Amino acid sequence: MGHLRAVKDPLLAARAAALLPRESRVHVTHIGACLEPQYEARVRAEMQRNPRYLWLGPLSRAQTLSHLSRAHALALTSRAEGGANVVAEALMAGAVVLATRIEGSLGQLGEGYGGYFPVGDERALAELMLRCERDGEFFARLRDECAALRAQFEPARERASWLELLRTLALA
Repeated sequence: MGHLRAVKDPLLAARAAALLPRESRVHVTHIGACLEPQYEARVRAEMQRNPRYLWLGPLSRAQTLSHLSRAHALALTSRAEGGANVVAEALMAGAVVLATRIEGSLGQLGEGYGGYFPVGDERALAELMLRCERDGEFFARLRDECAALRAQFEPARERASWLELLRTLALA
């Protein structure tokens, strides 16, 4: 889930999936609009050569959340991010998050979260994908870490936090 633009490194997950062994069942479904025209041809070419990758283009919020609710994991491949809404959506949907080790992800998932990989490193992401697929204990640990974070993103808590911030600012 991410628009096609350079800061999102939109083909990283596809390149990582292409590195997986033949017997792997990992597939990448990519949802998002093409916001930088140079990516459309690249994405279409990737779909032709990589049977593990499917780009669906832009979908409605309901359709996107439906896909996310069926996903085992979300790959956040951004090179920079202030704190991605998709992380909160993935956590609330029960998906494990595999994320680049960037400030926004560290702020949302915590320094010690076990699902990070270096920015732009498709080999490290492929290893993480494969480990999630093959190592049930590791995947369960990530799933538990994500479940523990879910409460931070509950809509009622977010509303209360915003109200408290606004009250604080009004008093300043």
